[in-house]
Amino acid sequence: MIRLAVVRLTQSASRRQFIQHQHQLSTSVVGYAKKKAENKKKSPPAVFSNLDDNTVVQNALKEIQRVETLLVEELTRHFSLKVDIRQYEDIMVKLENGKEKPLSMVARVTLKSPLMVMMNFQDNPTAIKTAKLAIQKSTLNVTPQQEGAVLYVNVPPMSKERREKMASDAKGRILNEYKKAINEIYSTSDKKSSAEFSTRPDEAKKTREALLTMKHAAEQRGNLIIEERRKQLLKQVV
Repeated sequence: MIRLAVVRLTQSASRRQFIQHQHQLSTSVVGYAKKKAENKKKSPPAVFSNLDDNTVVQNALKEIQRVETLLVEELTRHFSLKVDIRQYEDIMVKLENGKEKPLSMVARVTLKSPLMVMMNFQDNPTAIKTAKLAIQKSTLNVTPQQEGAVLYVNVPPMSKERREKMASDAKGRILNEYKKAINEIYSTSDKKSSAEFSTRPDEAKKTREALLTMKHAAEQRGNLIIEERRKQLLKQVV
């Protein structure tokens, strides 16, 4: 989930590609706010003049950018036409001592072939039973096969029905979670603004307008990013 995910900023070409794609889709939030302000004849020109020095706005902008990165990562991880082993690495496994750890910490997860995931439990053989159960109960809809201290998962080919379901999930669940995260950033920042500018109502008003504009712009970008991914999912697999 977006709110529970951990940002992994790696240097791989695939990650750079998605972040670059996100950057292309995004417009400058501050620039967007300034442009919108200029188009409103009734709004004073100075409404968005000091955003660069406004810590509330700048911190909110950083949080929005972080959530947008998480959105791209979530789509890459769960709604890709290719097998992404991170879907398996992130599955939580309950150990004998009652603690839970991600699968990546109790087994070596690799791709044996383009449609087969291999999980080696040689270093933690006692965890294989609960790991197998956790995989079966996950949303991946796969059945692992065991050979000694190794689990194998044959990933089913991408059917039309599965693509349609994934596209529906992307438009529904992921988009709702993204919007919820953006709205929380707006609400938290608005409260900080009210407290920080309690004696300066004009500054509080300017900040609130900027935050609201940023929120709407982020929601539009999120819609665009997800719609692009839905189109990719619904294409015929070559």
